[in-house]
Amino acid sequence: MSRPRFIELDETEGGDEIQSYLAEKTGQRTVPNIFVNKQHIGGNDDTQAAYKNGKLAELISAA
Repeated sequence: MSRPRFIELDETEGGDEIQSYLAEKTGQRTVPNIFVNKQHIGGNDDTQAAYKNGKLAELISAA
């Protein structure tokens, strides 16, 4: 299993460009913008919902 990777956009050179790219690809400009196994989960609310309904565990175990 690979380790989690966190990118702090406000502390990363080119963070604005990364955020714009993510908005273009995912339709989401807000952070957190969460991916698991290269699959876009969404933001905080989406990730919590995925946790509660078991989808998040499925995605993590598929790694």
